[in-house]
Amino acid sequence: MASPIQHPQLPLPGYFSKFASFYIRQTGHSTLNILSDVISNDVQWSSHPIGPDSVIHDTAAGPAVGAAALVTSLPKDQLPKELLVSDIVPMMVSAARESLTSSPLPYVECKELDSQALTSVPDNYFTHSINNFSIFTFTNPGDAIQETYRTLRPAGLAIITCWRRFAPMYIVHAAQQKIRPDLPLMPTPSPEFYEEGVLQKVVEEHGFAKDKVTVVEKTFLVTEAEDIAGLTTLMSGDMMAKAREGYTEEQKSQWGESVQQSVKEEIERFGGIRFDAYILFAIK
Repeated sequence: MASPIQHPQLPLPGYFSKFASFYIRQTGHSTLNILSDVISNDVQWSSHPIGPDSVIHDTAAGPAVGAAALVTSLPKDQLPKELLVSDIVPMMVSAARESLTSSPLPYVECKELDSQALTSVPDNYFTHSINNFSIFTFTNPGDAIQETYRTLRPAGLAIITCWRRFAPMYIVHAAQQKIRPDLPLMPTPSPEFYEEGVLQKVVEEHGFAKDKVTVVEKTFLVTEAEDIAGLTTLMSGDMMAKAREGYTEEQKSQWGESVQQSVKEEIERFGGIRFDAYILFAIK
């Protein structure tokens, strides 16, 4: 397991849209920082580094967090010659397009595409494919892996990140138990992916050879006050409304304070808000 170090705070590119900046703030910069660390310290030291001849797909990309990671972790002369940013949600694609209008990336296309059925993308096209903390959101993750495999060139590299410990769920569960310990905890999406070996099994069953798959673990500790505030806003708001199902109005009014207390307990335990991730590299 990677040591629980605090990765350096990365500057958010100035061209990033307000929506994308808001989105990244509410993740405590975790998805951006982890992917940037992976690119800088793993991909660029591998036999398949990203460079000016690379053609990359950032699939299920949200508001182009992958593009931000490329820009913050690579010198300008090593940025890929072509980047496809895709997501199935129109609002995310619009935010990505707005963000990347004046980016230093040589060529970027933003498209509304289903990662599980990339019918408009030809075979053997990309040198690298990035799936950053999205694999567990798919209805059919295996289909997404098959499409990643199909659209990669021979010897192309897939980079798939997945949570091992998604801190907000632990904090939300702690907040729930303070108010209504008798009610079920808010369910974790696709909880099987948090178990060791599951991500690797899905990847190997849907195209990639076992000896071409490597998994490492990384830990990211959120300690900046602004990032902690962003995560607290996320956990206090509508995204976690399901956690308050069955609550009275009075109990709902206690939610913000309960979240803040649970955040405090998390920080006392770990020295920050702790995210653990699986990072999978697969070569076609």
